[in-house]
Amino acid sequence: MNDSLCRKPDGPYLIESAPKLKQYVAAKAAREIAQRILSPLSICSAAVAGYRAELRQVLDAEAIYLGVSK
Repeated sequence: MNDSLCRKPDGPYLIESAPKLKQYVAAKAAREIAQRILSPLSICSAAVAGYRAELRQVLDAEAIYLGVSK
């Protein structure tokens, strides 16, 4: 009885024999590098946008007086 769940292909494995494998691997590496470079920038951009939205809300809010009312 064969304990393997999958049978081996008759020819070469499809992924390794794909004609555009090197091109795919290079494009994937380029995407990962770009993501690592741009990820901190997008985090900083989101933080600045959140800060500006919060500041805008605070500046547009009505004044709150906690003392004795007139």
